[in-house]
Amino acid sequence: MTEKEKELPPRYSLNGAWKLDKSRGGELRGYLETMDVPEMAIVAHEKGEADVDTINVIELNESTLRIKKTSRVNDLVEEFVIGKETKIVLHPGDREKLVTATSKNSKNFCIKTIMSTMNGVAEVYDDRQLVMLEDGVFMLQELVITNKTTGRSYLTNRYYTPISGKDALS
Repeated sequence: MTEKEKELPPRYSLNGAWKLDKSRGGELRGYLETMDVPEMAIVAHEKGEADVDTINVIELNESTLRIKKTSRVNDLVEEFVIGKETKIVLHPGDREKLVTATSKNSKNFCIKTIMSTMNGVAEVYDDRQLVMLEDGVFMLQELVITNKTTGRSYLTNRYYTPISGKDALS
């Protein structure tokens, strides 16, 4: 954790800006392989994630979850009504993605997604929670993907450090 990050006010919820802590592992190769993503695309993703910070800005309340995701491969905003299944059409190809977000409180949420992959259907659980480790407060992202066609599953844990909203915009 940098000196700048140590100066931030304490976090008591997932609301706010978070930066992927690359030093704590959480690579996505196995996740992408489970989705049958081609090797060339996996290598490009790995290079992009190594070169550019992954930032998530979260707004979570009793009824909605909004996440702004920025990285080398993403620049998008997702918004969900807690407890309601949402159908999203992906382009190109007009593939459907079904998403349901749940949350018990401002310290956790889970996004369940059922979507088409390169060769079938995948079910993804993106579970986030506020965790206290001996060196600070983090957002733990537990990603579990199951390729429903092949039966393969993969789990990875990714840790994010809190950053100021100003840093998320730069």
